[in-house]
Amino acid sequence: MAHFADTFRTAGTIAGLEWRLEWRQGHQLAAVGLFAIASVYVAFQASDQRTGPAAWTAMLWLVHLFSGFTAIGRLFDRERSDIRRYLQWTADPLGLMLGKLFHALLTTTALTAVVLGAFILFLGWPQGLDSPGKPGLLVLGAWLGGLSMTTTLVFVSAVASQVKAGSGALGAVLGLPLLLPQLILASRLTRGALNDQPWSMLVEYPLFLGALGAGTSAIACILFPYIWRA
Repeated sequence: MAHFADTFRTAGTIAGLEWRLEWRQGHQLAAVGLFAIASVYVAFQASDQRTGPAAWTAMLWLVHLFSGFTAIGRLFDRERSDIRRYLQWTADPLGLMLGKLFHALLTTTALTAVVLGAFILFLGWPQGLDSPGKPGLLVLGAWLGGLSMTTTLVFVSAVASQVKAGSGALGAVLGLPLLLPQLILASRLTRGALNDQPWSMLVEYPLFLGALGAGTSAIACILFPYIWRA
């Protein structure tokens, strides 16, 4: 029990440190938010006034995907410097991974709110719908889809951080194929919520997204200590 308490204490310390560093370097947070809002505005300028559910969903997840890469893709950049040697001696690797995951999940929650808010502000609700759909399920799907993709991006970033050269390209090569299942499930859930499909046809998508996120987090926590010591 004492070991688990130390692990969670380390995770809380790492998550708090990440937030303090992000807050002090406010330009990084501002850059992610500006990228997301600018992407939505470009989608608004490129679309017409009759954006349907299919196009709305596709634009939403394209913006969400690349905003997630921008926010999470450099999560382990500091661990490629001399800080890595210090952390290897002082920090529990499981606590380090949990702290990174906590920080990334909070960042993704905020990013989801920004992206959805920008979409509703600029693009409004999709046109051609007979009913308002299921807004609550839409928000839940956007959040779960973002969290599921985030866990994959954190794990991929941890693996890519072990490569001194070309880690950014390696992260993209590893990440995009692994993100396809989450993107497919999240897109189907979003479109079903907009089209007001019955709950019985949609309930499996949140369950699968949650399972993928939890499974990826578990794999990351199991494998990261071995990667970290390599």
